[in-house]
Amino acid sequence: MLRARNIGMLFQSSNLIETLTVRENAALMQQFGGRRNHPAIERTLDALGISERADALPSQLSGGELVRAGLAVALANDPRVILADEPTGEVDSVTEQRVLDLLREHAERGLAIIVVTHSDAVAGAADRVVTLLDGQVSA
Repeated sequence: MLRARNIGMLFQSSNLIETLTVRENAALMQQFGGRRNHPAIERTLDALGISERADALPSQLSGGELVRAGLAVALANDPRVILADEPTGEVDSVTEQRVLDLLREHAERGLAIIVVTHSDAVAGAADRVVTLLDGQVSA
């Protein structure tokens, strides 16, 4: 049975609480999932290149940092499924590859990742691509 704590969600408009730092947002998510201070979040922040921004509030982050912080929060409980809307939005190509490498690493460990994207690089990294055209499945 898939429970809510087994699903990580990354929204394009941010999934962070504005009054909490990135680290506090991740800790809160871990607390909701029954974990406390799990060290994986620090590794995730480092892998995403934002560990130095862990004590920043969402309002202090750039758009690309917000997306990566949101992804770190979504991954905080080692979910079974990630639903991600534009996980590489507002990042450069080097950072995009960094995000894709992290997602691939998690996928190889069994995480199901469902991504909505306009990025050819993200689609190219996927194991399966379903294309929508005018609201209809076209491929």
